[in-house]
Amino acid sequence: MVGAMAVSEPVTPPDLMSESDAEARLTRDRFDISALVAKADHRREAGDRRAANAYYAAALRIGAARPSTDSGVVRDLQRAEQGTQWLGEMFRQALVDALEAAGYPREKQHPRFRASLDMMLGITQRPPEYRQYPQKPMAHYYPDVEYLQFADTRKYDWVPKIEAGFEAMRAEAMALLADHQGFEPYMKTTGERPQTDHHGLLENPDWSTLYLWQNGAPVEEHIKRCPILYQAILDHAPLCHIGPRAPSIMLSLLRPGARIPPHMGMLNSRLICHLPLIVPPDCGFRVGSETIAWQEGKIIAFDDSVEHEAWNNSAYDRLVLIFDIWRPEITAEERAQIRAMFAAVDNYR
Repeated sequence: MVGAMAVSEPVTPPDLMSESDAEARLTRDRFDISALVAKADHRREAGDRRAANAYYAAALRIGAARPSTDSGVVRDLQRAEQGTQWLGEMFRQALVDALEAAGYPREKQHPRFRASLDMMLGITQRPPEYRQYPQKPMAHYYPDVEYLQFADTRKYDWVPKIEAGFEAMRAEAMALLADHQGFEPYMKTTGERPQTDHHGLLENPDWSTLYLWQNGAPVEEHIKRCPILYQAILDHAPLCHIGPRAPSIMLSLLRPGARIPPHMGMLNSRLICHLPLIVPPDCGFRVGSETIAWQEGKIIAFDDSVEHEAWNNSAYDRLVLIFDIWRPEITAEERAQIRAMFAAVDNYR
């Protein structure tokens, strides 16, 4: 056991607004704290603990940024605080139990994995990293891996095998750009979680994707349009398989004049690879303190937990294939434990 439950489950107020009313209010104002907390209460009572935690947390973030003296809002924020604490304890216990059931009790965990789990569960704090651009993964920090911005792909024997077929792959890419069919905005609206518009990119086709592998499975209708490209990655790249989370194999379209603002990815136990297919002049990519210009047909690999951004200042479309690979220093034992951990997270409700 992680420990005795220190926080009780919040008591739902008898006069709680309906979930449909909460959703309608959030449609009008996504910063409505009382509506966010009401939505969280309904999700908690429905047994959807992950969604409940997301809505409680969103309310607390907004409350911290926009302090309110309204007594009703203050009470709602107090309930949200209690809710996140209770849900946090429930999640910690569920994760520990799931790892034990999968054959990974604490004493059998790889030291690096155990340290990452302790930080994830709040048992220990991540040590400070005195860099201008530290690793800041949004979901899971894995300690004691090599700090890098761009990797030296000359060390990877699989890279030349993919690059050798570039001309045929570029021909498929040109056909895809002929009509943009199947490309959708990278950031899409969802009613399942609180919605944040990152720098105006929500539902914005300026940054669009066409997935070949998504949510743990191939997307057959898209693969039919670029089979050579897909098969080259599948045959040669050491793809990072973590249930529905990874890999993503996708074509990333950046339209003329578009920019992807600085951001960080979810994990630092993997590296992200780009295979530039169609790159006009005046396109660029920065990871941390290093800026490059993509070269068509030349694979790059980078740590996306380090701040990065991209831009297309040309008058033409830019198209890059993106896929994720395991960091070479992550052992098979560690990969299995990371997969088990995320399976437990994804199965948690």
